[in-house]
Parts: sequence; C-alpha cells; structure tokens
Amino acid sequence: MSEADTVVVERTLGDRIAWRLRKGPYSYSWRFGLRRTLSEPVEPPKAKIPLHVRPFAPGDEAALFGHRLTGTDPADAIEVRYRMEHLEADIPTPYVAIDETNGTPCYMQWLMGADQNDKIQAKPWGFPVLARNEAILENAYTPPAYRGQRIMAEAMFLIAEQARNINCDYAMTFVAGDNMASLKGCKRAGFDIYMVHERRDYAFGSFTRNSFTVLPKGDPRLSLLNG
Repeated sequence: MSEADTVVVERTLGDRIAWRLRKGPYSYSWRFGLRRTLSEPVEPPKAKIPLHVRPFAPGDEAALFGHRLTGTDPADAIEVRYRMEHLEADIPTPYVAIDETNGTPCYMQWLMGADQNDKIQAKPWGFPVLARNEAILENAYTPPAYRGQRIMAEAMFLIAEQARNINCDYAMTFVAGDNMASLKGCKRAGFDIYMVHERRDYAFGSFTRNSFTVLPKGDPRLSLLNG
C-alpha cells in the first residue's frame, strides 16, 4: 500500500482503557500453530462459490469492512479493527479472495515472509520470528455476508500456494485451540498441528511474553484433526 492508501485507525481513550481492563493483572491464552509443507501434495478444497485470489487493492476495504459503518456486533467490530490496524502497519502481503460470480472481495488474509520480521515483531501481535524458508498466514477475515460458504479452506490453500513465490518451504498459521471449525478448515487446506503458542500478559497488558513450542513426535495433539 502507498502512503495515500494507508488506512488510519484511531482507538479512543475508552477503547484503550477497556482493553487494559480486559487483560487484568495477569492473563493467559494459548493457540495451536499449524504448518503446511509446500512440497507435499494436497487435494485442493472447494468453496461453495468459485474463487481466485489476488493481492489486496485500493477499494477492497469497502467490500470487506464497509458493513462496520452501518453497525456490527462488538466481537466483529474488534476483528475488523484488528485487520485495519494490520493494514495501517503496511506489512506485505494482504491477499483477498474474489467471488468470481460478481467480482466481490469475500475473504482477506496476510501472507508474510521472513523479509517482514522487523514489522511483524514491532507490535505484540504474537507471531514467531520466521526462518528464511517460512511464511505465515494470519488475520483471516470473512465478511458476514459470505460466511457459511466454506471459503476459508480454499482461500487459505490458494494463498499458501503464493508462498512458493517467496522461496518458502513451509506455510504456518495460528488458531485458538477451541476453534474446531477453523482448525478443520486449516486441515482441509493442507495444514497440520505443529506447535503451541502461549501468551502471558502482565500488569493490564503492559508486558507480554510469547512462547512457541514445537510439539514432539508422538504428542497426541498432533493427530487431533486426523480422522
């Protein structure tokens, strides 16, 4: 994105205070890290509508996030704001999936490589430092009008394929451990559970500690999505 296209996101003082209060004096969360080995064949999943993917372009924001201007539920508002903050950080490359029946952007997700490590680590988003042959897919978002169309799995598969163009052998993503629908969607896209990310926030979010643990061979969590 050029400077002219940068999305400006402002949090009110009330937003900041509410975020701090939600963190409390100490909070703990964890999620699975999943990985796809790009050299291994994967049967492409299919959405209920025909799709293709391309990099984010000016004008896509309205299709993806325009509903926020007419009201949205609080949980969705947080999700939208988080993606818009990532746009403001200007981290390449956000991709969108396009509904081929009408040309409308219907899904968004970043594909980030090791060249972006400095920007990725500049904020406490909780992403690992990437090796030269690794990419990460993060911040997936489907607008409410397109939910239930099984878009995520196919879009993730297609975006992960783009990691070959930046000389990556692996693509990773992270999903909350209790979000079985998203975990299964990642599995259909060729991703398998690989590691656990633990996050600890202290002093109302003033300090954050992230740890990333690769699960050892034989750990039962590795086969959670099999069968």
